[in-house]
Amino acid sequence: MGSASIRRKQVRSNKAKLVRAKSVPSSVTETKALQGAIDFVLTEAEILKALRRVKGKGRIKRPFGP
Repeated sequence: MGSASIRRKQVRSNKAKLVRAKSVPSSVTETKALQGAIDFVLTEAEILKALRRVKGKGRIKRPFGP
Protein backbone atom coordinates (compact mmCIF):
# COMPACT_ATOMS: atom_id res chain seq x y z
CA MET A 1 0.00 0.00 0.00
CA GLY A 2 2.99 2.26 -0.05
CA SER A 3 4.19 4.56 2.64
CA ALA A 4 1.75 5.41 5.39
CA SER A 5 2.03 7.48 8.51
CA ILE A 6 2.02 5.56 11.76
CA ARG A 7 0.03 6.76 14.74
CA ARG A 8 0.21 5.34 18.24
CA LYS A 9 -3.23 4.50 19.61
CA GLN A 10 -4.51 2.84 22.73
CA VAL A 11 -7.33 0.44 22.09
CA ARG A 12 -9.51 -1.70 24.29
CA SER A 13 -9.91 -5.20 22.91
CA ASN A 14 -11.15 -8.61 23.87
CA LYS A 15 -8.08 -10.45 25.14
CA ALA A 16 -9.25 -13.88 23.96
CA LYS A 17 -9.87 -12.59 20.44
CA LEU A 18 -6.50 -10.89 20.36
CA VAL A 19 -4.77 -14.11 21.45
CA ARG A 20 -6.61 -16.00 18.69
CA ALA A 21 -5.68 -13.35 16.11
CA LYS A 22 -2.04 -13.60 17.16
CA SER A 23 -2.14 -17.34 16.45
CA VAL A 24 -2.45 -16.61 12.72
CA PRO A 25 1.05 -17.24 11.31
CA SER A 26 1.47 -13.76 9.79
CA SER A 27 0.37 -12.05 13.04
CA VAL A 28 3.28 -12.49 15.41
CA THR A 29 2.58 -9.37 17.46
CA GLU A 30 -0.58 -7.70 18.70
CA THR A 31 0.13 -4.76 16.40
CA LYS A 32 0.36 -7.00 13.35
CA ALA A 33 -2.81 -8.81 14.40
CA LEU A 34 -4.71 -5.51 14.65
CA GLN A 35 -3.27 -4.23 11.37
CA GLY A 36 -4.32 -7.47 9.68
CA ALA A 37 -7.84 -7.10 11.03
CA ILE A 38 -8.06 -3.52 9.78
CA ASP A 39 -6.75 -4.59 6.36
CA PHE A 40 -9.37 -7.34 6.27
CA VAL A 41 -12.22 -4.93 7.03
CA LEU A 42 -11.05 -2.46 4.38
CA THR A 43 -10.69 -5.19 1.75
CA GLU A 44 -14.12 -6.57 2.57
CA ALA A 45 -15.61 -3.08 2.17
CA GLU A 46 -14.03 -2.75 -1.30
CA ILE A 47 -15.39 -6.16 -2.35
CA LEU A 48 -18.90 -5.32 -1.12
CA LYS A 49 -18.80 -1.99 -2.93
CA ALA A 50 -17.84 -3.73 -6.20
CA LEU A 51 -20.57 -6.35 -5.74
CA ARG A 52 -23.18 -3.64 -5.18
CA ARG A 53 -22.09 -1.93 -8.41
CA VAL A 54 -22.62 -5.06 -10.49
CA LYS A 55 -25.74 -6.29 -8.71
CA GLY A 56 -28.35 -7.35 -11.22
CA LYS A 57 -26.07 -6.92 -14.23
CA GLY A 58 -25.44 -10.04 -16.22
CA ARG A 59 -26.34 -13.63 -15.62
CA ILE A 60 -24.60 -16.69 -14.33
CA LYS A 61 -24.28 -19.33 -17.03
CA ARG A 62 -24.27 -22.99 -16.09
CA PRO A 63 -21.31 -24.69 -17.74
CA PHE A 64 -22.96 -28.16 -17.79
CA GLY A 65 -26.56 -27.77 -18.82
CA PRO A 66 -29.52 -25.43 -18.89
